Amino acid sequence: MRVQRGRGGRRASGRPRIRRLALAGALTSAMLLAGCSAPATGTSGFGAAGVAPGGPWTIDSGAGAPQPGARQEIVTIGDSIMSGNGLDAEQAWPDVLARANSWQVTNLAEDGAGFVQPGDDGHTFAEQVTQAIADAPDDPDAPALIVVSASSNDLGRDPGKVEHAATKAFTALHRAFPGTALVGLGAIWGDQEPPPELAEINDAVHSAAEAEGASWVDVGEPLAGRFDLMQFDDTHPTAAGQRVLATAVDERLRALLGSAGSADSAG
Repeated sequence: MRVQRGRGGRRASGRPRIRRLALAGALTSAMLLAGCSAPATGTSGFGAAGVAPGGPWTIDSGAGAPQPGARQEIVTIGDSIMSGNGLDAEQAWPDVLARANSWQVTNLAEDGAGFVQPGDDGHTFAEQVTQAIADAPDDPDAPALIVVSASSNDLGRDPGKVEHAATKAFTALHRAFPGTALVGLGAIWGDQEPPPELAEINDAVHSAAEAEGASWVDVGEPLAGRFDLMQFDDTHPTAAGQRVLATAVDERLRALLGSAGSADSAG
């Protein structure tokens, strides 16, 4: 039987749908008895309308402010959590984030891929990096931001090899885009407790990012305990879950890269 790596490099649990519905009903009943309501799906941060909680903001990449009316561009490199597996492309968190802030996005993420683990199309993150660089001549303006995510798809791989591959990725991107803000992102898990080995993967990518002068962002586990935000494969977030991820990433990025003229620093 083929192990389903998908998003997170873990086997799909195969939990029956009826089990999920029973758990959801039990949780709702318990909350009503306790005098509170069930958690509202997708109401925190980016709602269904996709409005940024702090208002749109401008990325301070060190390359100067964008021209009036110009849309900043971001590029994202990662796995199936980033690609929005099981959803429409525009529901993936990078697209939600970009749309809310009036940015353009090139989402290169591939299902099943990691720095060492080949994805569903047989490619690792190295091919995504190559694609990002290859696209550069067609775009006179370098992206304002490139986000490279660690991935649980690399679970079971040698962390030393993961760090080596990540170092090569960050080095290539930094050389190709010296004026672009380069950010490493900690791997995102689902609603359950992540395995201890995931911290080793994050540490490996963090070290690689730091060695190449890239920033590091760890959003923690924003989906922890929220099975209502997971698809029935127990691995990939729902559209509401993707909005929760977009909110978490937005908060960290604007604190790190928000320019003095951004809406978030105005108040």
